[in-house]
Amino acid sequence: MKMAWWVFMSLLTVQIILIQYMVEEYLAGHYGNLFYYVLALGFMFVLTLITYLFFRRVDKVMDH
Repeated sequence: MKMAWWVFMSLLTVQIILIQYMVEEYLAGHYGNLFYYVLALGFMFVLTLITYLFFRRVDKVMDH
């Protein structure tokens, strides 16, 4: 499951970067851009959840 590990780490990295950009935009006072970062972060969360469910199913199939 090395592939799953690297996929999860890359998705986690993107989420951390998005949170960093959100904090920078908030501290700069650009509140209008926060909505788009929240949408992007939500999309990444959903994508991570789908990927987790996919690799969990692949792991079950490999065990049988």
